[in-house]
Amino acid sequence: MILSVSIVAGILALTLAITWVAARRNTSASSHYVAEGQVGTVGNGLAIAGDYVSAASFLGISGAIALTGFNGFYLASAVPLAYLLVLLVIAEPLRNLGRFTLADAVAARFRGRGLRGWLAVTTIVISAMYMVIQFVGAGLLVQALLGVEFSAAVLVLGVLMVVYTTFGGMLATTWVQVLKTGLLLGGTATVLLLVLAEYGPDPLGVVRGLPAAAVVAEPLGITGTADTISQQLALALGVMGLPHVMVRFLTVRDAPAARRSGLVALWVFSAFYLVLPFLGYGALRAVGAPGIEAAHEKGNLAAVQLAEVLGGEALRAAVVGVALATILAVLAGVAIATSGAFAHDLYTHVVKRGAVSPRGQLRAARLSLVGIALVAMLLALAAKHFNLAFLANVAFAVAASTNMPVLVLSIYWRGFNRTGASWALAGGLLVSLGLVAVSPNVLGPTGLVTGVAPLFPLTIPALVSVPAAFVLAVAGSWCGRDRGDENTTAFDEIERAALVGTER
Repeated sequence: MILSVSIVAGILALTLAITWVAARRNTSASSHYVAEGQVGTVGNGLAIAGDYVSAASFLGISGAIALTGFNGFYLASAVPLAYLLVLLVIAEPLRNLGRFTLADAVAARFRGRGLRGWLAVTTIVISAMYMVIQFVGAGLLVQALLGVEFSAAVLVLGVLMVVYTTFGGMLATTWVQVLKTGLLLGGTATVLLLVLAEYGPDPLGVVRGLPAAAVVAEPLGITGTADTISQQLALALGVMGLPHVMVRFLTVRDAPAARRSGLVALWVFSAFYLVLPFLGYGALRAVGAPGIEAAHEKGNLAAVQLAEVLGGEALRAAVVGVALATILAVLAGVAIATSGAFAHDLYTHVVKRGAVSPRGQLRAARLSLVGIALVAMLLALAAKHFNLAFLANVAFAVAASTNMPVLVLSIYWRGFNRTGASWALAGGLLVSLGLVAVSPNVLGPTGLVTGVAPLFPLTIPALVSVPAAFVLAVAGSWCGRDRGDENTTAFDEIERAALVGTER
């Protein structure tokens, strides 16, 4: 126990030291939100990868594979496509348009406080979901390692998150992300080598002796197949709407640097996701499904259990420490994006109409972090028993149904206007959340309310909500075409900026 606490404390102390150093440079709104655009290409690529390689991936996907077999790998299979789309479609234009937040990028095309307010709302909703995922993962880890109550663990982690973001801003968040990405890759590689040493040097050795159901995709039926397609659609398109990931493209100096940092991230997490089946199947071989379910019914601690069986207490503690650093770094990144939506979009531009000093905006951003942390911690207490990968998929579905259509259409469709953008944001948010509320996740024998049959058969709504958002965008643009809010001049400027980036 002493060794475990020492390793975890050492990793957390290192992240706090990084925050202390970065705090000296976090003196303005620009440094707080986007590190003044001075993050290096490789460092930003590692940070982007770190934002995506989170608790949902490391803990949730490995646990899903351990308990559901090959079908659990569907949770990761769309990731390379997602970032390929980011590179090809949105990375460079977003860097050309944005300043601090996603709303800034859309505001380059359309003016209006209402649209900026809707973008802030969707950013806050998506970010709240993602923060809940990280709090649940971290709380479970601390509870498993130290025997601390889940609620107390969440409280301590919330305080640490506020410290990171309030004092260190985006620069500290980036440095911590780079550190934890390196640690996570090193820890994952260590566990992988131990799995190969235990079950054979060839990659397929770990699956020998497992039942066929664990290694072969099972027929899913019509509803199951549609749900899987919906899940893949959310993962592939949702990244382009995740605020904390997209904001990272604003932390580099120019559009080519944004593209290169995205390419670095693509290589890093592609390699990481290829390893996750070995962790899941390794846990199934080493621990067994009953043991994994005994620790957590959704398998969220399978990777930690595998590390303990193969490497003892020291490796277990190291994995937990790295996972906590991973979670805290992602929490900090999400909190920065959310504070930007509160302070920069809602407070500065919607409420105060831009009449806020830079110092006042920075103060509002820091104060909002406390409220963000409190809300996310309360939500995490109610979501303790959900699988983390599933919760992430819901966040991706909402992002794919709201921010993504508006960003893409703002960049590429001349006929898109402010009315269409508002309809897509509001409608996409209501449709996606409404379908989740009447899905099997909430209603039915496996949901929160067992006495009512689900009204919508899919657990992930993207198959319906994403097309609905695009239909609303087109319909709203058609209805608003006579209001003069298309702003084709701004669209021409966007096209010229994109042309310049292509020529480079």
